[in-house]
Amino acid sequence: MKKWWHSAVGYQIYPKSFQDSNGDGIGDIKGIISRLPYLKELGISVIWLSPINQSPMKDHGYDISDYYHIDPSFGSDEDFENLITEAKKYDIRILLDLVINHTSVKHEWFQKALADLDSPYADYYMIREGNGNLPPNNWRSMFGGSAWERIEGTNKYYLHLFTVDQPDLNWENPKLRKELYHIIQFWLNKGVAGFRIDAIAHIKKVFDAAMKEADGPDGLAEDFEHYRNAKGIEQFLAEMRDQAFAGQDILTIAEMDVPNPNDWVEFFGDNGYFSSIFDFYHTIYNVQSEEFKDRPVELVEKLKERAFEKQTLAHNKVFFTNFIENHDLPRSPERLIPKEEIHFYSKSLLAVHYFFLRGIPVVYQGQEIGMQDYPKNSISEYIDLATHNKYQEYLLRGKSPEEALSQINIENRENSRTPFQWSTDQNAGFTEGEPWFEVNPNYVDINYEKQEQDADSLLNFYKRLIKVRRNIEYEDVFVYGRTLQLFKEVKGCFAYKRQLGDKEVTVICNFTNQSLTIDYEYDAATQILMNNYKNIQYTQGLLSLNPYQAIVIG
Repeated sequence: MKKWWHSAVGYQIYPKSFQDSNGDGIGDIKGIISRLPYLKELGISVIWLSPINQSPMKDHGYDISDYYHIDPSFGSDEDFENLITEAKKYDIRILLDLVINHTSVKHEWFQKALADLDSPYADYYMIREGNGNLPPNNWRSMFGGSAWERIEGTNKYYLHLFTVDQPDLNWENPKLRKELYHIIQFWLNKGVAGFRIDAIAHIKKVFDAAMKEADGPDGLAEDFEHYRNAKGIEQFLAEMRDQAFAGQDILTIAEMDVPNPNDWVEFFGDNGYFSSIFDFYHTIYNVQSEEFKDRPVELVEKLKERAFEKQTLAHNKVFFTNFIENHDLPRSPERLIPKEEIHFYSKSLLAVHYFFLRGIPVVYQGQEIGMQDYPKNSISEYIDLATHNKYQEYLLRGKSPEEALSQINIENRENSRTPFQWSTDQNAGFTEGEPWFEVNPNYVDINYEKQEQDADSLLNFYKRLIKVRRNIEYEDVFVYGRTLQLFKEVKGCFAYKRQLGDKEVTVICNFTNQSLTIDYEYDAATQILMNNYKNIQYTQGLLSLNPYQAIVIG
């Protein structure tokens, strides 16, 4: 059955860094409203907002203290209602970030649990007796350190798979689950079109009191088997689907990986637990890592292998949500392109390579103008707690401070959280005040205003790209067509065909800094839908691609 979101083009907004409207240095809802015309012109049909609920902001909003209200730093509840209303005028729908694996320690439920460990609210969280003078087990938090925090004055501990300020909820408790479903319906009643569901793979915990063999010098261990897609999670997901999502024309995108293709239909097929899940095929690779820094073509081969394996198996079954950037990753050029090769051609190639795969393409704010990483000179310049914890972990593992900082600069997630670069004005036009996080100095060269006036800019390339993706003539091919990998054996060539009936579209990307010639029967009657160069070089059955050239042929 066709759904409205099958042909959607998404845009992720990290509200804190998008547009400030009142000069306090923090992006806000009124700032987003002011930029709706821009997003409409870009071609966006659905916006995913990173968390905007009330929060102490220990983890940038992923520690929610009140699910029913907007954090004052972003505006008022009325501002959000206005955003829904105004977005509708531009045919843009809004998704919220649904953070229901954990809350903030400041949430009323957790405060009541701490006040009385025998109260019903204590069972809203994962609270366990210590193992003698030690935590219940030696699970490591995702952000480093023990995943258990002792409750003052007791020998009991609460579980936090993320920061110490984010106690994990106890999904085994039906009363807790009912509260969460009520929250979901509250926001649907407000007019949101669905949710991106954060960390949902972790809601099922199979507690194991046994100490795992340590996998690092901290004496701790990862134990994903017991808290990521753990056995029994299906019951929780099925209940949430049936009691909170079913019968509503919404889009639900889960932040989870489902490794076994035999489970895909159950998790995100037509009647799955979710509409879609993110495809993380590229996120484990970084061209600056030891594995690939001198062999960038090998990274491309890994991308091909992972992407097309999933695309082949997804046909007529599931829709992935496809992306190359988000708030948890460094910017895509630094991750996937050698530093000396980062320019318009390589950035536009990155856009083309994923945009026509089966699934929902999502653009992260600033990606469309080619925003880049902003490495720091000192760890003190970073704000993110996860970044600081990772730095300490590297020191513990024997790296020098210089080596640890170098690694942090390559991989940390704050690279993608610098304020949006709107213009050459002070603070890149993001705010008239002091920005909450330093603006990348390259805003004088990379900004919306400059690119808007340049027909050949990356921004205008993205506009054309999205227009092709949503072109009514090819839309069904891109949405429902089969994905067939092409030129698999050609190193550095990421190419595929989308085919539906007698219609087909071919995407060919040269991920190398060398010219690449391939055997290709080019029909003079075909149409060049996208090309990041001015010309096509074709002679007697041979197609020659310039370095980082990307073409789409209809």
